[in-house]
Amino acid sequence: MSDAPTRVIVLNFTAKARGLAAAVADFFVGDRIELVVIGDGEAPRPSSPRLEVTTLRGDVEHGFDAYAERLRVEARIADASAVIVLPQSGAAEVDAHSRLTCVAIRRACGEGPMPTTVVAIEDPEASFEFAGLGVTTIFYPGFLRAALFAHACVDLPVFHFILGLLRGAYRVDTLPVPEHLKGSTFRDACRTLERGADGRPITLVGVFAEDPRGEGPAVMKINPSPAFALAGARSLLAIGERRA
Repeated sequence: MSDAPTRVIVLNFTAKARGLAAAVADFFVGDRIELVVIGDGEAPRPSSPRLEVTTLRGDVEHGFDAYAERLRVEARIADASAVIVLPQSGAAEVDAHSRLTCVAIRRACGEGPMPTTVVAIEDPEASFEFAGLGVTTIFYPGFLRAALFAHACVDLPVFHFILGLLRGAYRVDTLPVPEHLKGSTFRDACRTLERGADGRPITLVGVFAEDPRGEGPAVMKINPSPAFALAGARSLLAIGERRA
C-alpha cells in the first residue's frame, strides 16, 4: 500500500456521476485514494475505507480567474495523479465549457506539468478544440462509462486498445477456467494466461460469473477486482488479435 494517497480530481461533478467514485476506488487497488470532486453535485459516499472524498463548489462559467485560483490553491490540482473533466450538461456549449475548464487547469498548474487529464466530449468533431492543451479527449454517446474513465486517466494505452477493439482490430473469446486456477483470483489468471488455444497473445478483460442470487444465467463482469475469486467464474473473457 502506498504511504501517500493517490489524488484524483473530478471537475463538473454532478449527482449522476456518483458511480465514478466507486470505479476509481476499484481501479486503484491497495492504494489510499483522495478523491476531490468540484461542481454542484452532492458528495459521493465513500465506497471503500480507502477512499477519502472532498467536495468543492465551483464552475468556470462563474469566473475564470477565481475558478483557476480555486483549482490551484484549494484543489491543489498540480499535485493530482489524474484529473477527469466531465461534461457540464447545463452549459450552453458543453464542449466549449470543457475546453475553458482545461484552460483553467493549465493556468492553475502554472509553469509545471499538468497531471494526466481526461476529458469527455459530446461531439467527436470538437476534439480539435483541445489540441495543444495537453489532454486526452474521449467521445462517448450518452452517459460516460465510469470504468473507461478510470482506466484512461492513468493508462492511456488501455483507451487506445478499446478504440482498436471497436474498429475490428481485435476479437473477443471466452475461455474455460483452467483447473489449476479455480482456487485462485483474477489477478492470478491475468499473470498466468498469456496465449489462447491458437498460440496468439491474449489479454483477460473479465469473467462470466454465477448469479450471486442463484436466480439467473451467468453475469458478465468486465474488469473485475484483481482479488475476484475464480471459484465463482464459469469462464474467462479474453481479447486477442483478429484472425486473418
